[in-house]
Amino acid sequence: MRSSLFIFFLIVSLAACLALAGCAAAPTAPVETATPTPTATLAPTSTPTYTPTPTRTPEPAWYQPLDPAYTVLEYQYGLVTDEYAELYLTLEDAVNQSVDRGYLPSVPAYVAIYSSVERDGRTFYSLTTGNWIAAEDLQLVTSTTFTGILLAVEVDFRFGWVLDETTSVNSADETIRTLPRYTVVHEFPSEVQRPGYVAIGINEWLPEEVLALVTPQTISQNMCRYIYVDLPEQTLSVYDGCRLAFATLISSGEDTRWTFAGNFAILYKVDYTTISAPNETLDDYYLQAVPNFMTYWNDLGFHAAYWHDDFGRPVSHGCINLSPGDAQWLYDWARLGDLVTISTGP
Repeated sequence: MRSSLFIFFLIVSLAACLALAGCAAAPTAPVETATPTPTATLAPTSTPTYTPTPTRTPEPAWYQPLDPAYTVLEYQYGLVTDEYAELYLTLEDAVNQSVDRGYLPSVPAYVAIYSSVERDGRTFYSLTTGNWIAAEDLQLVTSTTFTGILLAVEVDFRFGWVLDETTSVNSADETIRTLPRYTVVHEFPSEVQRPGYVAIGINEWLPEEVLALVTPQTISQNMCRYIYVDLPEQTLSVYDGCRLAFATLISSGEDTRWTFAGNFAILYKVDYTTISAPNETLDDYYLQAVPNFMTYWNDLGFHAAYWHDDFGRPVSHGCINLSPGDAQWLYDWARLGDLVTISTGP
């Protein structure tokens, strides 16, 4: 009996052990730890070096252009070159080519147009003189829109305009950029001097012969308001409030004797006048409705020149020509008695 019980308990114990062994978690296979593969380190590649071209830093605004409204003319103008171009008293006379006709006193002539009328497929112009002329007898004129500049701050450097399209160069005479006619530039400080050239930037030069330059004047307390004309440079400067306020290009007499130096004053102002060649000259010209005429000595004066765009060069018959916009600005600014200094240079 005892041996039977012993065998029974032995069998039960063995069964329990086998059951426990079956419930145990299956052994986890060892995880292989990957050894990082060394990353190849590339040798540094040398980067080519270069010297960048300096970027032009925008400058503080030291000037501003005139309001474009100054360039708007009241009249359209036309050029007449045919001495037999006919003038009529009425539109009907012009349409019918009446024998009651007249002619301009001389040619070339510039006439001022008040209005136009279409009749029978033709165009006729009414002139400010009250006459009528056929459109085919004249060529319409487009006036320049060039104007000078208003100085926003006091400056102590020379500045001016490019008179002919040209290219600037560096110290090795390599081209930097092209500057159109009438581009505003100013002299730039440079330790290097190049005879015959003006520095207008860092290592940037222009031939002085293509520039018309303004040199700001030293102002005394008793000369705080005046007009200064530099004949060699063909520039005009206006001083107001004891500082340089305005500057531009002019055209003085083609013959240096026709516009002479001295101190003068504004004597007379008229909105429009007609200019013609003096009897004692061999020149023939006739200019109607010339705007903004201001005399400073006898018949010499300042006025608008709507018929040419050669400012910066002496091409007039003695008066000081200004662009229409500049002439209007100067006319508005000037007062009778204002000092005018015309100089042949230092």
